[in-house]
Amino acid sequence: MSANVLQSYHTRSYQPGDEAAIVNLFSDVFAQPLTLAQWRWKYTESGSVPPLARLAFDASGRLVGHAGAIPLQGWRHGRMLPFFQVCDVMVALDARGQLGGRNLFTRLMRELLSELAGRWPSAFTYGFPGQRPFRLGEYSRIYHRIEQVHRLEWSACSEGLFPFLRVQPLAWNDPQLNALWTRLAPDFHLALVRDQTYIHWRYASNPFHNYELLGLYLESWLFGWAVLRRKDDQLQLIDLLIAPRWLKPVVATLAQTAAATGATRVEAWLPASWRIQAEVNQEPTEVVISGVALKLPIMSAELARSLYYTMGDADIF
Repeated sequence: MSANVLQSYHTRSYQPGDEAAIVNLFSDVFAQPLTLAQWRWKYTESGSVPPLARLAFDASGRLVGHAGAIPLQGWRHGRMLPFFQVCDVMVALDARGQLGGRNLFTRLMRELLSELAGRWPSAFTYGFPGQRPFRLGEYSRIYHRIEQVHRLEWSACSEGLFPFLRVQPLAWNDPQLNALWTRLAPDFHLALVRDQTYIHWRYASNPFHNYELLGLYLESWLFGWAVLRRKDDQLQLIDLLIAPRWLKPVVATLAQTAAATGATRVEAWLPASWRIQAEVNQEPTEVVISGVALKLPIMSAELARSLYYTMGDADIF
């Protein structure tokens, strides 16, 4: 048995200055860069609380583990509710392998979730782990399955099935965005608050990707918006705010939008109740949308039935 398996680690909450070691660990674990500017955007600009993370250090003081959470504004049955998205859960390769409570993944997650539950006992915490980390979190009773994420795909089409609908670029600071969320919020029982503040932070100021915001119109009446990103020959529907009854016309309209940009197909993530209405091809992904808590504050049945999410809820798009 290696010495690493028996080694003890020191854990604590994030302190200012830790970010340099965090971005280095991210690069080592995920084999892709994370700049300090990207880290600051993600952890300091999304909410009004200091960065939330638990960190693990070895005997030499080297950072070997991290579990973070992003504070967001949520909405449940007509009331504001704190949301937290757990992300960047990572352990250095040579610090993996312990069992039980000494497993750094389990230890850091339990400490992070205990802190969140103590400060925000009614909050909903969730994440988008892949199959392997989900199984580890499920075994540790940290991850609770909500549903398997499915990818929706449909072909671009230049012929318009709904000529009365049109799309038009919309400014990220358009004053209609808040009014639109206020009008549509009753259609969403459990969701992120998709107001102007959120979409400006999540998309307009995003240092990872560039996005386009399109208003969805019935003649001159704005009934929704879509956030899009082009990737290779795909037009990715990153986020969407509409009343559910408009989904099929919007699917057809975005097929036209894709054709006009030279894309061959549209890709999206939507929850099960919306996927049924879309009536397009779908296939399961490796991603499991998970409630992340030692004890879920919301019953699993309600989460599976009510949670609205899109690609934009995950931090990878």
